[in-house]
Amino acid sequence: MRAHVLVLVLLFARVRDAAAHGHLTWPPSSRHGGNIHHGADCGAGQCYWFSNNVEVESQTLPSSHRTMEPELEGGADVWRKSPWRSPGAAPVYGSGCGVAGGHPTEVYANGGTPPAGVAIGFDGKELPKAKLGPAKWTVGGVAEVAWAMAANHAGGYAYRLCRADGEVNEECFRAGHLEFAGDNSSVLYPNGTRVSIPRAVVATGTTPAGSQWARDGIPTCRTCARAYDMCGAPLAPVAGLDYGTSWNKQVNCFADCAGATSSKAGGACPGGASKLQFDPKFLDQAHYDAYTGFGKSVWEWSVLDEVRVPAGLAPGPYLLSWRWDCEESTQVWQNCADVELVATASEAEWHLASAEALARVPKPEKAAAAKFDPYKDATGDENFDCDKQVAYCEKVNYKASQFKCGKDEASTRAEVCPKFEKTSGAGYAKPALAMLASTVFAVEVLGLEDPGWLRAFAVASAAVIAAVFQPPSAFERIAQPFLPRVPVYLRDKT
Repeated sequence: MRAHVLVLVLLFARVRDAAAHGHLTWPPSSRHGGNIHHGADCGAGQCYWFSNNVEVESQTLPSSHRTMEPELEGGADVWRKSPWRSPGAAPVYGSGCGVAGGHPTEVYANGGTPPAGVAIGFDGKELPKAKLGPAKWTVGGVAEVAWAMAANHAGGYAYRLCRADGEVNEECFRAGHLEFAGDNSSVLYPNGTRVSIPRAVVATGTTPAGSQWARDGIPTCRTCARAYDMCGAPLAPVAGLDYGTSWNKQVNCFADCAGATSSKAGGACPGGASKLQFDPKFLDQAHYDAYTGFGKSVWEWSVLDEVRVPAGLAPGPYLLSWRWDCEESTQVWQNCADVELVATASEAEWHLASAEALARVPKPEKAAAAKFDPYKDATGDENFDCDKQVAYCEKVNYKASQFKCGKDEASTRAEVCPKFEKTSGAGYAKPALAMLASTVFAVEVLGLEDPGWLRAFAVASAAVIAAVFQPPSAFERIAQPFLPRVPVYLRDKT
């Protein structure tokens, strides 16, 4: 029974949430900074261009192509309004290339922050062109495209073209929807190695009607029998960066049901095919231990497909839009890349992701995402540093980026800083010692041995300790294994 004490003590190790998502990695002319050599690494902020908290009005996707709890119907189906349930129908912000932070004006705690130094809501279409120049695709030919996921939100994706010298918007991209070529996708490694995986394409119930979408072929984990039972019915999003709201806790709970915690260490879902949201029909059993999970372990590979370039298009400059409609979240991710359509195959360049082409792509230095962290201090003080907050806000002209800023220094100090000071002032020592003491009491004094009773006692103790000591939100996250068993309305106190 002392092993249970050790487990609870280990829960107090610091855990920090990472908000990262997906981006285009091929062709190398992406305007958002995706690089085939970095795979899912989002250090340049390339995966922060999307539409956040967007839903569909009705489900049109055949259930056989669902990626989250595909057998559920009705109120227990918490994913029924997710974009993938009606591919292409969910509204998006911006012109079809995503917007920084996922919203025109508001930041959200579910990863809804822009890249550092970029204003919230900045349209990805306005980003500068890549230095390598446009990819050159042959009219009527086949080209290769790839994307990487830093957090696997399930669902499916499509590729579209729009003339770059005309009006660029989502309607234009919808009119230029591309079809897939070949029967399979490939897992593409930076050195050019390819691993073929099945691709499921759906053209029924899609927008535009008959447009082709590929299901995300990397299944997430199924760690909950039903997310509804663990996390409750979906709550309304809460703007701002309060990570302790019931809504944001529920977002994390949904992610845990898809393997955000269980697959992070090993990079794949433990338990094999029986513990997945759907069976991807891998032909090689070893792939079940390699190409599953929620991500966040920073996969080095990308998912590559072939698309057909319509023969009827005129040569000239175009923008390629990659759109990923998620099912585990109510989000749509988008990136754009410059493409020039040419008349002959001899003019084509960057159209194939061959090993030779990959070797020609510059390898940027590996770097962590440039995020501002007001909780980190060189002296080791974990309390909020308002001076750092003001310095950062001044750098971005007092526009929200990563953390909310006031309109000037005075309002930042008077209105913004106190919000973080209230939530970051409590320490870890007292609640940690109290939890340890309660666990020792349960084992040594009360003599509890049954794991079920121990878990119940731990949950009850955590609720009382949280109410007394008001520990920081990280206290909740490090006790995450217990939290899904607590109803949503109680999680404000745990």
